[in-house]
Amino acid sequence: MIAFVEGELVDKQPDNITVSVGGIGLQMYVPLSTLEALGPPRAQVRVETVLHAREDGMQLYGFATAEEKRLFEVLITLPGIGPGVALNILSGATVSEFTAAIINEDIGKLVSLPKIGRKTAQRLIMELRDKLAAMDTGGTQALPVAPAGEAPEVDDAITGLVSLGLDHPEARRQVIRVLSESAETPVAEEIIRTVLKSQKRQ
Repeated sequence: MIAFVEGELVDKQPDNITVSVGGIGLQMYVPLSTLEALGPPRAQVRVETVLHAREDGMQLYGFATAEEKRLFEVLITLPGIGPGVALNILSGATVSEFTAAIINEDIGKLVSLPKIGRKTAQRLIMELRDKLAAMDTGGTQALPVAPAGEAPEVDDAITGLVSLGLDHPEARRQVIRVLSESAETPVAEEIIRTVLKSQKRQ
């Protein structure tokens, strides 16, 4: 396995780079974020890498940070999400932005990413919400996730807020924020009152 590559950046293309290592040129596909983070040709670079096996051979993928690499590795384990789609996601959002969109169930943000439709966005949320909440994403300000079925007051509070006009993702986000700021889990009525008070102050 090739964990990372250090060498001279000899070529940059819109979707790939070539790094010279010991007289060998290693070509790797990269997201736009990595392309922008690297210096100009002839710069000395270190690129985190993933070697991916395909039907027609092996392909190397490169990333500017370990967090991008980790998210890429998680994404390509999902059915129907290949390296190309994973690179599109990393090209359209930072790791922090993508993680926040998943945890907060922000469908709008996800469908704004290249080649991500509504059904794919919903599936990404279902598959990744708990995984990304548990990952150390290098400072992502992600909200904690309330396990479904383990806190009925959470479901009741979300239902109440939706009936008062909030959409479901926003209601859930606000409820989880209140829980994260409380030493003990309040009852649903108290959660709703706290959310409504904070909405009025905004």
